[in-house]
Amino acid sequence: MKIRISSVLLVVATLFGMAVSAQSSATISKVIEYRPAPGQHINRLFPPANESDTYEKALAYANSALVGNKKMLGLGAFGGYVIVAFDHSIVNVKGEYDFKGLGNAFPNGAEPGVVMVCQDLNNNGKPDDDEPWYELAGSEYSNESTVHDYEITYYRPDGVKEDVKWTDNKGDEGFVKHISYATQDHIYPNWVSEDKITFKGTKLPTNIVQQGTYFKLLAFDYGYIDNHSNSSSIEQVSFKIDWAVDKDGNNVDLKYIDFVRVHTGQLQEAGLLGETSTELKGIEDLHPNVQIPSGIDKHSNDKLQLLIKQKRLTILGASNVTEIALFDLTGKKCFSIQNQNEAELGKLPNGVYIIRLRLSNNHIIQKKIIL
Repeated sequence: MKIRISSVLLVVATLFGMAVSAQSSATISKVIEYRPAPGQHINRLFPPANESDTYEKALAYANSALVGNKKMLGLGAFGGYVIVAFDHSIVNVKGEYDFKGLGNAFPNGAEPGVVMVCQDLNNNGKPDDDEPWYELAGSEYSNESTVHDYEITYYRPDGVKEDVKWTDNKGDEGFVKHISYATQDHIYPNWVSEDKITFKGTKLPTNIVQQGTYFKLLAFDYGYIDNHSNSSSIEQVSFKIDWAVDKDGNNVDLKYIDFVRVHTGQLQEAGLLGETSTELKGIEDLHPNVQIPSGIDKHSNDKLQLLIKQKRLTILGASNVTEIALFDLTGKKCFSIQNQNEAELGKLPNGVYIIRLRLSNNHIIQKKIIL
């Protein structure tokens, strides 16, 4: 919504006692996906009109803005998002803030963006459908006004300079206003060929305080991008990977991350200010030369993850499993299946088991699981 250039505070963290690798860039190296929602700056500033006619141009603009933290990128109204990657994994250093988020916030001008993280489990350089995203739970995660699993659909207007209608999965509807100083013909992304676009994610509470015709957008305590000014304290603008939670709100122990996703977290209009829309200026790894801890090899299957839901086992991060075997605590084999990455364990009694995975190179991985 707002446009105000802020300075970048470059933070370089030196951590003693940790393994140090070749120099890595602390900043974003690639924008993988840019999908903004409708907004007053879309097709005008993000990107400019002459770069808004194709997705390829829009993505190229996003890269020119965020690679190296050069300039801002707007995400439009609720749900609009960007996914970025780095030239290394960002390591979870216990007890430390792991990365800093740069936005365009200033006092009484907060437009918080929700942050999610993902691991590149198969090392192909992109987040795949079977690689889960985890939200970093900020200060409002458990707020009773926060809506998880929110879904909204925006509809392309018929004419020029028209408001954009939306409906959501709560039975509500409304409009993103095409405010007067939005000089472009459309605030619905020009490069999107479909007549409607849908976004999903966590919706944060409103932060508007109105005094007559004047609007304040108050900052939340922590855990969101474009929430506090870039020069604020590290506690207000930085993130810990330890905040990661799964879709059910359970804490997840991630040793590292490879991708960050930021989406506009609010659905609100603030008078002449228009819609609240998160703006991202960059992400800085606060310890870019810290290696992944010993015992976790990103280029082997030692970083696999076991997901068990309703006694269905799924193995992520290993494409060469030749056998899955389960043993009870007496050493008796209770289950075995070959050349599969999934297994139905519903016939096994609840309890503690040892799972043994045999890989095609005859490497064996054993872990304790509870059904």
